[in-house]
Amino acid sequence: MASPVTSDIDDSEQRPLRLVVLAGHGLTPAAVDVLAERFGEKHRCLIPLAGRPLIAHVLQTAAQHPRVASLAVCVEREAFDPVWDVLTRLPGRGSVALVEAREDIAASVRAAAADWDGPLLVTTADHALLSPESIDAMADALEGCDVTFALARREAVEAAHPSALRSYLSLRDGAFATCDLYGMAHTRFVDAVDVFRGARIGGRESARVRRAIGFIGLALMKLGMETLSGAVVRASRRMGLRVRAVILPDGTQAIDVDDDRSYAIVRDLLGDVSRDEQAADAALAVA
Repeated sequence: MASPVTSDIDDSEQRPLRLVVLAGHGLTPAAVDVLAERFGEKHRCLIPLAGRPLIAHVLQTAAQHPRVASLAVCVEREAFDPVWDVLTRLPGRGSVALVEAREDIAASVRAAAADWDGPLLVTTADHALLSPESIDAMADALEGCDVTFALARREAVEAAHPSALRSYLSLRDGAFATCDLYGMAHTRFVDAVDVFRGARIGGRESARVRRAIGFIGLALMKLGMETLSGAVVRASRRMGLRVRAVILPDGTQAIDVDDDRSYAIVRDLLGDVSRDEQAADAALAVA
């Protein structure tokens, strides 16, 4: 029986993918996205980063990837026009659809996959560093499992940027960071996305991990007695699905734009600063 944890899968057969980009703000009416507000935007996905809207980075990577035959963006209807404007400026291929974001992640992904009958990848609009190699690794993994999610080892993340992340999933065989990249071999597995997205130990995320691996598995993880392979096997049994973790060698894949700190890190990794960003930096310094 093959290990459920892998970074090298045979890609002899390549099925076309639909990539779903979650771009909704996901906030309650009373909440404020400080990063979006800093740039005068309601939606974080539209803030400028390296001379383009944040969402443009992940959309261009997806639209130009030869295995991505269809692209769906989940966002609030009020943002349809500016997001569509971004899409029309990008080179690419395949079909594109805008889908109104729903109340929860699984519902949004289900809506985005309504007319699709193949494998799905799901990521977020703030995943500006998403690479073609990561899409390939996840697509390859889906050839032999039902659900897959991406991780990066702590050493790889710290090699990309020493202070990029503050928390990791500590297991007996190492510390791992979750990447906002998830896959399903078919739309009937979309509920698994809500389990694995942001599966960290602590706070409300513990409930997601507990659903996947059970109380015993969670206890073993907290005690540092569980391995990644063990946790994935346990999750597969509890969920009745073939679950696979893909360990990405590129630590940047675990770094998203979540706040001012991570924004600056991602911008530095991209190596460009626009006038809007410089002005926002100046305004923040004065404040």
